[in-house]
Amino acid sequence: MDALQTARAAYRAGRLHDALEAAQVAAEMRPKDPEAWRLLGAVGRHVGMPATSEEAFRRAAVLAPRSHPQPHRVSRDRFTELISDAEATLSRDARRRLQGVELRVEDLPAADLIATGLAPDAVSRRVHEPAEALVIFQGNLENRSRDERELVKLLGRTLTRA
Repeated sequence: MDALQTARAAYRAGRLHDALEAAQVAAEMRPKDPEAWRLLGAVGRHVGMPATSEEAFRRAAVLAPRSHPQPHRVSRDRFTELISDAEATLSRDARRRLQGVELRVEDLPAADLIATGLAPDAVSRRVHEPAEALVIFQGNLENRSRDERELVKLLGRTLTRA
């Protein structure tokens, strides 16, 4: 198994420090592979290395700007405003399904949730206890958005599918 495959497997299993080591090796061995840099960026966010993460995302965007855009970051307050903007675009049926559902924002899925099967790149998670809630993972939505317009669109899709 090559370093990129090893990094992906460790990332999906929630072994984030193993994933980081393998992703660093993959990026060094494949400096022109945007997938290696993108994975390093994602793993770097999970292990609390924002500067490493943003540099890796930037390198992936330089190599493949259409398929690997530079993530668009916003403050938590601005993200909450964008959720409201997205809610305003929802159909009546989608708004009805969200009635009584608490919306919570977290940066990323926790390693223990990933280890139990939640995808590390998940954009949301429905929680039924202690109360009905939809947890929205801001960092993973930002990772997929090149600007606020895309972020609102992704938030709308996330809320609609909840």
